[in-house]
Amino acid sequence: MRWKSAAAAAVLAVATLFAGAAPAGAPATAAAQPAGKDFSKPAIVILGYGLTPQGAMRPILYTRVLTGLAVAQSYPQAPVIVTGGNARNGQTEAGAMANTLMMLGMPASRIIVEDRANSTVQNAQFSVPLAKKAGATGIILVTSSTHQGRADQNFADAGGNVLATVSFPDGDPGTNITQLVRDVMSPMT
Repeated sequence: MRWKSAAAAAVLAVATLFAGAAPAGAPATAAAQPAGKDFSKPAIVILGYGLTPQGAMRPILYTRVLTGLAVAQSYPQAPVIVTGGNARNGQTEAGAMANTLMMLGMPASRIIVEDRANSTVQNAQFSVPLAKKAGATGIILVTSSTHQGRADQNFADAGGNVLATVSFPDGDPGTNITQLVRDVMSPMT
């Protein structure tokens, strides 16, 4: 239980770092941003994770949604793309995430549902065009630490401008620490 509290604090610290990159409602300035990274209107993309046979979210997916919500609160102008098909009991990953976000107070008008993807490659192929159509300056990915490297590469391969990735610790401590360092450094590199 202690690791969950520490992980939640780390996620909030990363979200706070992102908020410092471009304060909500304030115009972005070149001096406040790393070269090539425009956080003025990112799309926040929350990646799916397999549902239970009954169509419920597993703890890893619920944690991704909560992490995405924390990041979205730092960027009130940002659309939130939930991506994942793989329907179980009539529910898709994206549908379950959207419902949870709305239950937690996010307006439906901010949520873009991409419910066709059946893999991380498809998450990227289908979400990148949605982010561009929404006028996003780039993408902030939300996933889990053991999934981050593959997700980052798949989104780059699909033509996405990945501004940063926020990953929640879900693997061994070495992987989690490495990914936390990458999360903290990603807005600056």
